[in-house]
Amino acid sequence: MNVRDGMTLGPYRVIERIGRGGMASVHRAYHPGLDRYVAIKVLPDFFADDPGYRERFQQEARSVARLKHPNILEVSDFGYEEGLAYLVLELVEGGTLQDRVGSPMELREVVLILEQLAGALDHAHAHGILHRDLKPSNILLHKDGTPVLADFGLARMAGSLRRLTSSGTVMGTPEYMSPEQAADEPIGPASDLYSFAIVAYEMLTGRVPFGADTPAAVLLSHVTKPMPSTRELRGELSAHIEEVLRRALAKRPEDRFQTAAAFVAALKPAAWPNGKSGEAIGNVPLTRRLIQPDRTPVVLVVDDGAANRELIEACLAEVECRVRTAEDGVSALKVISASPPDLVLLDVQMPAMDGYEVCRRIKANSASRLIPVVMITSLDRVADRVRALEAGADDYMTKPVDRVELVARVRSALRLKSTYDSLDSAEHVIFALAAAVEAKDPYTEAHTHRVAESARRIGSRMGLSPSDLDALYRGGLIHDIGKIGVPDAILLKPGPLDAEELMSMHLHPIIGENIVAPLRSGASLLPIIRNHHENFDGSGYPDRLSGAGIPRLARIVSVCDAFDALVNDRPYRQRKPVDEALAILTAGAGRQWDPEVVDLFVKDVPLLKALGAA
Repeated sequence: MNVRDGMTLGPYRVIERIGRGGMASVHRAYHPGLDRYVAIKVLPDFFADDPGYRERFQQEARSVARLKHPNILEVSDFGYEEGLAYLVLELVEGGTLQDRVGSPMELREVVLILEQLAGALDHAHAHGILHRDLKPSNILLHKDGTPVLADFGLARMAGSLRRLTSSGTVMGTPEYMSPEQAADEPIGPASDLYSFAIVAYEMLTGRVPFGADTPAAVLLSHVTKPMPSTRELRGELSAHIEEVLRRALAKRPEDRFQTAAAFVAALKPAAWPNGKSGEAIGNVPLTRRLIQPDRTPVVLVVDDGAANRELIEACLAEVECRVRTAEDGVSALKVISASPPDLVLLDVQMPAMDGYEVCRRIKANSASRLIPVVMITSLDRVADRVRALEAGADDYMTKPVDRVELVARVRSALRLKSTYDSLDSAEHVIFALAAAVEAKDPYTEAHTHRVAESARRIGSRMGLSPSDLDALYRGGLIHDIGKIGVPDAILLKPGPLDAEELMSMHLHPIIGENIVAPLRSGASLLPIIRNHHENFDGSGYPDRLSGAGIPRLARIVSVCDAFDALVNDRPYRQRKPVDEALAILTAGAGRQWDPEVVDLFVKDVPLLKALGAA
């Protein structure tokens, strides 16, 4: 690799060498025609000398060049010149991650960097390309701190060289090799994910997990030794972080996370438990809570893993509640018997008494059967979900928990509890189902409560009786309960629905009516549930009713429902400004909505906003 400053390689003039590794040297170069500085990586002589290597080099260079991702170093050109094979790369001048490791980094910063790299690594794997030598020195940093993965495919280009030369020198970096790579076995994406986890371990602790005097001893450690404890980590979430790293560094590839994104997602809730990250949690509206002002609701977290209990408690730091914990089913039942909580977050896999049995006992006791129970489990088969629901669970979540989803579901369950404490036991079931529907989509959190509040207010303006106002409020809470029978893929679809999907969606008022019909106390709610999607001109569904033929309470809920949907984000569109939403309602008066209700609603919007109902 005899590269001289000032020489030309194709259209590029070499300026200076800026780096050197075992496989290549890197030079700053200039393209006069494009007036652009680039980095040129000059590869070992055998890439240019041997026809077989030249062909492999050409194939791999083209494959890597097809990877287009903001966090993958761009390969813009390659060639041969004066017996040299070279790659032309984007010039990144902020150093490498190797410059940053050596002492523990802040968890938030680590997750921010890893999240970007995970997207790059998963993108490469989706295109059938492995990295094979992932380490901090191959992670470049732009001056603004944005990381990029470099050197994809280089190890593959040199693949026919023996990994271990006669002198005992390892091709690659032993500290970051997976057990299967160290054992010279076939590798797949899981090998890169192991190396990625080693990088994460080093960022968090300031050291690699396995070190020794010789490369062979390091490789043997990867194969035989358990991951060392992360003693450098402190705080309530340290056990959770260590547990995630331990899974990511499992010896067997099938025991690791399936993707880099899944690994980072498992770390992510620990990085910002207080909701101070840059993620867009602003889409989750702050709503007026229906709890007694003199009492803070209690959430009982039941899990035999201390790390999981700490994690969930930290995630709930922004929720107005008191968290109590129990480490097993027996102690949980004792806590519930002594002082019933408002919500139970229950692990499934626990020793002695599993979560299913705990849930069955909670629901079998008349004093506790109305406490919402959310099962949180790593089991994700349909049979496991069915078993949880059959045990009496009101909802379930899959580990690793997402903080935004957890907060949304807990808030929804606590609102449910505060509302149906005054309802009869049959209605509890119905309102629990309605809350489960709402919690499936963070976009619609508190939607039904806002509709209920605003509908009751408009009814009051219209001089309706107390019984009608009560029906408006309760009907507003459960008007969409029929969506429990609509697949999530349709409810959360980010684009227009096709004809078959529309038909499925149009069935939800009928499904909802059938659910509530057996309730003696639900008779006044049935017209709201069935007919809140009728249009004033008769073009709505499901009964094509028109004008005064549409039940009055359904006409009121229809306007309140439409307005709230317009001014809040939905999977298929962003929220509209209030003025634009009111203009849409006004334009639709007499065609889609009752003109009298629209007129009252438009006049009442300032007060409704003050009440938190619009």
